[in-house]
Amino acid sequence: MEVRCPNCSSRFNLPEQFAKPGVKLRCTVCKTVFAYDPAEQLATQGPLPDMPVKGRSRLGKILAVLLLVLACAGGGYWYFKYFATTTDTPPSEQELAKKVELLTMRNVRQYYVDNEKVGKVFVIEGKVVNEFPDPKELISVEAAIYDKDKKALATKKQMGGVQLSLFQLQVLSEKEMESFLNNKVEILTNNTNVPRGGEVPFMVLFYGPPEGIAEFGVRIVDVKDVPAQGHKDEAKKD
Repeated sequence: MEVRCPNCSSRFNLPEQFAKPGVKLRCTVCKTVFAYDPAEQLATQGPLPDMPVKGRSRLGKILAVLLLVLACAGGGYWYFKYFATTTDTPPSEQELAKKVELLTMRNVRQYYVDNEKVGKVFVIEGKVVNEFPDPKELISVEAAIYDKDKKALATKKQMGGVQLSLFQLQVLSEKEMESFLNNKVEILTNNTNVPRGGEVPFMVLFYGPPEGIAEFGVRIVDVKDVPAQGHKDEAKKD
């Protein structure tokens, strides 16, 4: 489903499961938050009807005000629901173990890539599988690299949902790769409302890794419960 940003007119693909009237979207180009309106999107895909310039200007102003109101009303909810940093006290190791006990990792591997802009990149990738009976979302992992004495050389936390291709790993800059890995649209597509048995891909990158890496480790460090409305939507699909 193609969606057009009302602010900068950028177009991007929206997965069919998220194409619901009223759902809040964020443009990845200008960061504008707006509500998805099928009728409005359909109208913007064709030519504008003939009308006096004055009337068109007034209509444009009205639409701009409405979009601003919708963005202000829904933008805060959309951001804080999915991506705002929590101020809650981090869970203890025992609480974390309980929270993620039925999340498992599959196909975890590491390898080096020669990037034309940043040199060597140490890549850790894999998939997290949800084995809880209920859907989960916003799964995050933490990866670490160690020397031969098992001393941590570097650690990095990453929210799952995105993996880069080998070509992207070879040619993109560090900033571009991080932008892809933290793309909110991709994360919302692949790392929300994950059903039992569903998989979430992840990838963690270490740029210009230090010499002497002897081993690596990766663990699941966060996961969220799907709100009640998400359960209802999943039940309707079944």
